[in-house]
Amino acid sequence: MNCQICTSKTTIIKDEKNGWNFFHCKECEFIFKNPADYVDEDDELKQYKNHNNTMQSRGYVEMFEKFIDITFKPYIKDIKTVLEFGSGPGPVLAELLKREDLKVDIYDKFFSPEKVYENKTYDLITSTEVIEHISNPVKVFEFFSKHIKKDGYLALMTQFHTNDADEFKKWWYKNDPTHICFFRPKTFEVLASMSGFKVLTNDLKKSVLLQKL
Repeated sequence: MNCQICTSKTTIIKDEKNGWNFFHCKECEFIFKNPADYVDEDDELKQYKNHNNTMQSRGYVEMFEKFIDITFKPYIKDIKTVLEFGSGPGPVLAELLKREDLKVDIYDKFFSPEKVYENKTYDLITSTEVIEHISNPVKVFEFFSKHIKKDGYLALMTQFHTNDADEFKKWWYKNDPTHICFFRPKTFEVLASMSGFKVLTNDLKKSVLLQKL
């Protein structure tokens, strides 16, 4: 199967533990799950409902506080409006952003499905632990590009894989049945060039900040 991002040829990674196949692109370093192994939407929603994190979950709050600080806090003076894309059942990040005196819209496929972003552009879009669930990264980056102002920012969080097939087979992150896409810094460089962004920073682990050109 060709890569879903750059269309290069891929190699198969067989996950014998779960009985799933993944495809690994050596060009843009993207790994994606065989669509035949996706869960249906009912099972996807059940998985998300297991995420019972709130403002009272200190570790969860600290994760987002760190994400803000290391990813886009240096640019916060340029930001007034935010779309929190994929807010989940408890929009903790949105609440933290409001405390920074930012105007925040939230959207989530299941939990906040109103398309509040229509006919709007934002200074910042945040999407944390979301993009690994989305089957078409190119399409979602086109969405981000459409709804971010020129010179605005896109802040993403998702665990980066090591680009080693044997390590991937042992990686805890791919065991979530709703995780279907896995990224590297190089993957985001390719997606940025395809959709009108540049990569400003990444922490080499799980966070990346892009700017709209």
